[in-house]
Amino acid sequence: MDIEILNEDRLRYWCRRANIAEDAVNELAKIAGQVKGDSTLYPIFAAFHEATALRGEWHRQWSPLPYDPTVQSVFGERTSLFYVLAYLAALPYTEKEYLRRGIEAQVFDDTMSDFGIWLFYIYERTGQWGFDRFMWIWRHLTCELFRLGRLQYVLQDFEFGVTAFRNKTTRQVLLLADPRMKLRADGYALGAGQIRLNDDQPLDLGPDAAEVWQPEFSETVDGWQGNPIAPYGYALKTPVFLPLADWECLLRQGDPVLDIHIPRYAPLTTAACRDSLRRAHDFFTAQYPQRLFKATFCHTWFFTVQLQQILPPESNIVHFQREFYLFPYPGGPGYLWGFAFSETEFDPAKAPRDTSLRRGVLDWLAAGKELFDLPGVLFHAPDEWGTQPYMSAWDKENS
Repeated sequence: MDIEILNEDRLRYWCRRANIAEDAVNELAKIAGQVKGDSTLYPIFAAFHEATALRGEWHRQWSPLPYDPTVQSVFGERTSLFYVLAYLAALPYTEKEYLRRGIEAQVFDDTMSDFGIWLFYIYERTGQWGFDRFMWIWRHLTCELFRLGRLQYVLQDFEFGVTAFRNKTTRQVLLLADPRMKLRADGYALGAGQIRLNDDQPLDLGPDAAEVWQPEFSETVDGWQGNPIAPYGYALKTPVFLPLADWECLLRQGDPVLDIHIPRYAPLTTAACRDSLRRAHDFFTAQYPQRLFKATFCHTWFFTVQLQQILPPESNIVHFQREFYLFPYPGGPGYLWGFAFSETEFDPAKAPRDTSLRRGVLDWLAAGKELFDLPGVLFHAPDEWGTQPYMSAWDKENS
């Protein structure tokens, strides 16, 4: 089997398309040369290539990629480069699918630039070229994720139990809470703010155990009744009834949504996001006419709701968060911590204070305050990005 990526000129061609730094390409070229001429390594590489690029047997679990012990014994700390080379070997097949679908080359290049981004991320942290996002990058190679301008997108089913509605006259959007989710006294999800090592670890109910409550939700021929959610992500204890004559259902569990992801190393301006959303609406409407999305969805560490108090109001992170309608979720500080501090160990005492974000977060934690992330949805058109319609309306009504 002739694997194109093992030929140095083709390797350098594809690495340019994926925006991989020259020093990293040189390291990958050394790996390719060693694999190509080795009677032990080449069969391992070829078998992995056949399983992934040809049969689609990607490592899809959100966990580290299992390494072959023989590969590890040869490459040691450079083992991840062997596997990223194997993932890059799928690029010719991915490009063929792009061409078949009529997707322009710039979208391909922009999407595959995530290889360069994550290679540089490891280099920035460790001083060595490496890669640790195998559980993520397969989406790019299987045409499930596309970068369109500033943002990345995945078309997927909405997995949460909240339900969204819009008033037919006023155009007000309102979310009703998931009746299966237990909530704290303040309407945020039970478990929000807690540090948990895994999902099986029991929640610490603490002194507020007696105040835990569960929202209601019912649907009849006349309309819907449930507990409304404030756009800041907490539910209200007093239920409301939404008459079918006045309200329409916008989103429920299982509906298709456009899931946003935010690549590193570029400004997150209002103009850039607006342009990206315009592109995404056009792209996904054309590519998936039989599966039109009902909303735009995002779950990011940017949606740590306390950042609106930690960061200045002109912050791009705050602006981005305020475009969405947040809803309850048992998030914690770990999501923000991993991205803002590039560390897996949660230890504020040892964390650097070299940016305003890091200083603000550490001061917040030092004051004994909690941090937790929330998911969010939006329904306004791309040209309306920047209006912050849900939180702004809530602020006005509750000022």
